[in-house]
Amino acid sequence: MYYLFGFTTLLLAAAIVALFAMMGALKASIDAGESGGGTVHVLPDVPAGHAPDFVPESIGDLRGADRAVMLVLSTACSSCAEVARQLADEPRPVTAHDVFVVVSTPDRATGDAFRGQPGLAPLPCFVDEGGQWVSSEFNVRHSPSALVFRRGRLVSAMVFNDIATLRRAMATSTKEVAA
Repeated sequence: MYYLFGFTTLLLAAAIVALFAMMGALKASIDAGESGGGTVHVLPDVPAGHAPDFVPESIGDLRGADRAVMLVLSTACSSCAEVARQLADEPRPVTAHDVFVVVSTPDRATGDAFRGQPGLAPLPCFVDEGGQWVSSEFNVRHSPSALVFRRGRLVSAMVFNDIATLRRAMATSTKEVAA
């Protein structure tokens, strides 16, 4: 009888612990849904004000755009694949800026396959083998990241993992840049 009582008590205690754990996970997912579920962190070591010496022809005229956003995605990054899926659901991927994508990849074939995803296909894209261009021009070695340009000059760079959260950060950043 004592064993049955002890086992029942242990089982109830485990059920209560599991219930509280599930409630905590539910609250965290609700909070993440309200905030967009993502994070954005400023990259501090980028050369703000830098205008690149070379801009790949496939991404267009960076210097001619009043505002532009470069999304740096990697073929080896699961967050980047998720961002590409999110881009497929977006009528305007980030803001009213010109948006283009740089795919950092170890080889051309992998990069071409990655940029064929539905969210990336309509955007101007450059396959950066080895990530050489992005790392040498802008000191960016993180992905997914967003680099914001104004009239061809780098204004800011951010690491992000969710398009909706990036869009909110961009709206704040744009107000600061315009001021």
